[in-house]
Amino acid sequence: MTGGAYLHKASYLVPVSGDHDLPPVIKDGAVLTRNGRIVAVAPYRELRGSDAIEVDHGAAVLMPALVNCHSHLELSYLARLGQNDGRESGEMTDWIRKLLTEREKGCDPEEIEMAAWQGLARLYAGGCRAGLDIGNLPESREFGRGFKVDLRFFQELLGLTETGIEAGLSLLAAAENDPDLLFTAHSPYSTGPELIRKLKERAARHGHLFPIHVAESSAETAFLAAGTGPFRDFLEERNAWDDSFVSPGLSPIAYLDRLGVLDEHTLCVHCVHCDGDDLEVVAARNSAICVCPGSNRYLEVGRAPVPHMLAKGIRVVLGTDSSASNPHLSLWQEMRVLHEEHPGIEPGEIIRMAGRNGAELMGISDEIGSLEPGCSSCFLAVSGDLPEKANPEAILEWLVSAGLSIVTEWVE
Repeated sequence: MTGGAYLHKASYLVPVSGDHDLPPVIKDGAVLTRNGRIVAVAPYRELRGSDAIEVDHGAAVLMPALVNCHSHLELSYLARLGQNDGRESGEMTDWIRKLLTEREKGCDPEEIEMAAWQGLARLYAGGCRAGLDIGNLPESREFGRGFKVDLRFFQELLGLTETGIEAGLSLLAAAENDPDLLFTAHSPYSTGPELIRKLKERAARHGHLFPIHVAESSAETAFLAAGTGPFRDFLEERNAWDDSFVSPGLSPIAYLDRLGVLDEHTLCVHCVHCDGDDLEVVAARNSAICVCPGSNRYLEVGRAPVPHMLAKGIRVVLGTDSSASNPHLSLWQEMRVLHEEHPGIEPGEIIRMAGRNGAELMGISDEIGSLEPGCSSCFLAVSGDLPEKANPEAILEWLVSAGLSIVTEWVE
């Protein structure tokens, strides 16, 4: 349905709207569209009789598309690592060792590309319309080209030694005249301070987001606090240590703040090991946080303090991370895990994390993330074991707890 006027109706409608006059759930709701745009959102009784073709979605929920704010599609070919406990001692560095060992074996580029496309297709089939993707290979930026998902790829740079930092800076200098190439830093424990600053400066010059892995494991916080622990051992083992890096003696968040890279365009990914002081800094700098509950559960690194993030007024978004650390590449499953771990968070807030918040972060909230006049008419009809004659609270509860049993259909 690409042209003309259509009136889509269903048992329920969840607009996720900024219009406070609209309830969070509209029973027997309808969306009027014309020429690919939403014209009106209201109870069906108010819109019936419109000069439009009626489409009855029956026992379903009409709602906005989802946004995945953290993925590593280039690792999709290593999905077997995400199906079993790939670690030996419970340390995150054990999983990283296995990941790197598998990558160093090499793989047919076509196999990597096909697995990434399959991963992206799974996300789209599950209602994802946009996302932020991270990788090490420059060719990975081609994965989303021509696909129906607005996928923005960031090539992450690593380098904690003097040689590694110089290589990263040389790459940035060579790409300076191509603002369409998006770069970012991997993390505070793997990317040197000068390179982190230069990457952030480049992102600011070109108006790009700056996503960075932060405080995912306790080993990371120990390394930055004292320069010791599993990550120090791992870096020495990989010949990625030359004693030039000086431990800042700070938490990952405090360290990034000292580097001056936290602002409204910075996305801190994971933030599992953040205390109240850290969250105060993130809130003061107006940075956003992406939580990946499925990956965190699989790697057993802990639970992100999401209720405290919300209490500080921080914008929180959801990501799946990679198939190599998450058995399920589904934002519905991410919502389910988050709801299980933090049942006190309002279901409507979790739904916003999975869609509207990410759309706002990406600057595309005038297109997707809510059902409002002017937005794209490409949205979702969600069905499954819907509770019969449910009240609004039960519908929202079902959306964040049904997980993989949810059935998604794209409208228009």
